[in-house]
Amino acid sequence: MLDLNEEQKKFLVEHFENAEEMMSSEDVNDILLPLDALITYQGFDDDYFLTRWGKKAQRIYDEIYTQNAD
Repeated sequence: MLDLNEEQKKFLVEHFENAEEMMSSEDVNDILLPLDALITYQGFDDDYFLTRWGKKAQRIYDEIYTQNAD
């Protein structure tokens, strides 16, 4: 089971239909890859700067990566 806090779980549930499946995986990439795609799709403004939402999503991505690094 991956190490996720409540904020991270809530974010995933709010943004992914298959969040429960993602969170029950043993492979952190099952979360990081779709999250990266979502950040790329939704997290930047017209000048390719992270939006406030994008910064939050990127922070969550970074936390999940760090918490689950081997």
